[in-house]
Amino acid sequence: MKNISLSIVIPCYNEEARAEPALSKSIDYLKSNIKEPFEIIFVDDGSVDGTREFLGTVKERYKDILIEVLSYPRNRGKGHAVKTGVLNARGEKIIVTDADFSVDLDETVKFVKFLDGYDVIVGSKKHLLTTTLNHQKGPRRILGKGFTLLTNLMLGLNFTDITCGFKGFRAKAGKDIFERQRLDRWAYDAETLFLAKRLRYKALEVPVKWYHVEGSKVSPLADTFKSLKDLMLILLNYCHGKYNRKT
Repeated sequence: MKNISLSIVIPCYNEEARAEPALSKSIDYLKSNIKEPFEIIFVDDGSVDGTREFLGTVKERYKDILIEVLSYPRNRGKGHAVKTGVLNARGEKIIVTDADFSVDLDETVKFVKFLDGYDVIVGSKKHLLTTTLNHQKGPRRILGKGFTLLTNLMLGLNFTDITCGFKGFRAKAGKDIFERQRLDRWAYDAETLFLAKRLRYKALEVPVKWYHVEGSKVSPLADTFKSLKDLMLILLNYCHGKYNRKT
């Protein structure tokens, strides 16, 4: 088997109803535009619909490319799903993207090039140069901006978008970060970027082209409150030296 240059990690939770046609279009795009050997890793985060079976049919349909479907019975959270995918990735570079493919996959090629010079690439939907083809509703945008501001303040970061699901990692950096990551739910993004800074990895935030897709599993008020609690937990974990140990 040839060395795998790129791993694409896609966390999934109850995605059966909204996966197509975006998923097939995205795989076809990758086949046409990624020239180096690559793999796609789907992580089924304890779905209770037909997601696992659907992903099995996708793997069967695209036998000409490497597709791995990882699954476990109980929902653990997006952070756990991404961690599972990254730690099982075999590529020299790793791209993480959401299952709704709301970020244009043209960005994949751009991110792969940026990873030649940086350890971590952070996609931003709120950058001044971001192209937004369909906006989120006002309350969700306001809560997202507020969470980003608070995260930057509490964790000493400087990003315009913490929670964008499109990120890239050099394999060594990504595995080092996620082997230390401890949060399973939504604030894992903040924890990931905090660890990247503390481990002195070179990070770059870049604008992305994206289209808002309905059907998010996020509950804006409830999950924002939980994420605020998790920000405090990140600081406590750091103060108690928990990030010095790999899980």
